[in-house]
Amino acid sequence: MKMVKKIESTSRWLFISDLDDTLLGDDAALRSLARNLQKHREKIVIVYNSSRPCESIRKSLGDYPALQELSPEFIVGALGTEIQDGSTGKPVSEYSHKLIDGWNREKIAQLLEELRLKPHPEELQTPFKASYYVQGNDQYLTIKEKLADHGFRVKVIFSGGCNLDIIPHNSGKGSAVEFIWQYLIIDKDQVVVSGDSANDIDMFTKASKGIVVGNADPELKSLTGDKIYLANAAYAAGVLEGLQYWGVIPSD
Repeated sequence: MKMVKKIESTSRWLFISDLDDTLLGDDAALRSLARNLQKHREKIVIVYNSSRPCESIRKSLGDYPALQELSPEFIVGALGTEIQDGSTGKPVSEYSHKLIDGWNREKIAQLLEELRLKPHPEELQTPFKASYYVQGNDQYLTIKEKLADHGFRVKVIFSGGCNLDIIPHNSGKGSAVEFIWQYLIIDKDQVVVSGDSANDIDMFTKASKGIVVGNADPELKSLTGDKIYLANAAYAAGVLEGLQYWGVIPSD
């Protein structure tokens, strides 16, 4: 059993978490996490950061009352290509405006259509995210090379062994993390992220503290270092374990 690390702080914490298979996956554990977060809500800024578009995330808030009760300050969607105000749903224009530089979704889609890639369902496509199915790592590397050869300045994200996402070069889950802590003027040492999959790695590169839940993919569990906590518990229980380790929530 890991020992809980004691960290005292009077500053605000910024807690940014993935949703699917991180906060979501165990309803009882999510309710327990929500109760603990609510006790210390005045010192914790909560942000949801998912690969799903923001509108899809908002539908989940209705399905999971515990998520809705936490009232996130921001919702980050579509792999860090959308940021919305958590209460109003209005896009944070300061972030979206910077993504336009060098991005041409229409031409990217045309190239991938010529390569006969199968797109993800329409509800998972957004103005700043083009998503496709690929047949493993080799095809991912081929597509990445072709995009570079055609002069596209983009990030190409491969996850789950079959998912390919193309987003602007200056976006991503990590870019959204960095934007938010600077936007809110929160000390970087007070930024904690949690996740479960390879597409969350970008978040961990920008935060000072990370929580890898017990059910995480091998790619994320391979992360090491003083700023990474590998939880024993899965889903929201692992998130709670990590928040207690980092001192965001006192341990019982």
